Amino acid sequence: MTDLIWSFSPWLAFLLGTRVTSLYGAVAAGVAVAAVVAIRAVARRRLHLLDVAGLCYFLALGAVLVAVDPGHLEFWSRYAQAGSHIALTVIVFGSILIGHPFTESYARHTAPAAVWHTRQFHAINRRISAVWGLAFLVGTVSLLIAGSVSDRQVLLRVIVPFGALYLAYRYTQKQTRQAQDATPAGEPAASGSARPTPAQAPHLKPSQTPAS
Repeated sequence: MTDLIWSFSPWLAFLLGTRVTSLYGAVAAGVAVAAVVAIRAVARRRLHLLDVAGLCYFLALGAVLVAVDPGHLEFWSRYAQAGSHIALTVIVFGSILIGHPFTESYARHTAPAAVWHTRQFHAINRRISAVWGLAFLVGTVSLLIAGSVSDRQVLLRVIVPFGALYLAYRYTQKQTRQAQDATPAGEPAASGSARPTPAQAPHLKPSQTPAS
């Protein structure tokens, strides 16, 4: 969960930045945090899809803003948050569609290596990733509405988007705890030699479960 929070931090910094500073300042915050996240990930040899996507997105957005007529910045500012949510929604659902839910790379840091290729492991991460995708989709709709109206900005730009993300985070915590509870006692969480139980490896018949 720690790495997942780190991966989302540039996007959160950008979303918060749009509320307290200019669009340029928010983009600068996004780039700065994304750079720190990427450096940390490379140093720990744990570079994830969102780490790369965050840095590329904010660098590209900054480059586009430099080339945009300043007279159009008001429009960009109104929909900048929605744009970041759209990007995240596409990334998350795209990872599910290609068969590699984005949460799998994070789950492998704590799950036994023996369960990485089981149907249950993939199914759990598809559900978790789908919940995050839905959270970003809800935030996208809310932020698009916020860009087209002048009232209820706190509700549409803060409460709904961040509330959806909080619910997705809580769901991820719940699923992670349940998966850890299903791991036999005494096995190290990240052990590469851990063997799956019948519940963790539903594709194995009882007679095919690895022997001790």
